[in-house]
Amino acid sequence: MGIGLGVLFGVVAVGAAVLAAVNSYNYAIRHAQELETSGLLLNSGVGFGVAMLAASLALVAIHVYDA
Repeated sequence: MGIGLGVLFGVVAVGAAVLAAVNSYNYAIRHAQELETSGLLLNSGVGFGVAMLAASLALVAIHVYDA
């Protein structure tokens, strides 16, 4: 159970980190071109927050269900 939840939350953390990186990159490109950037920094921040929360829950799940 602990390893399964750890892997699940780990995958969620990696996905959210990729989301944050992609949105940050898109913001940088669009800002340099002086185009509309609304929502990109917010999405990047939410992705970062989800990544940190999921990573911490992965560690907690592994330690809680350790036999």
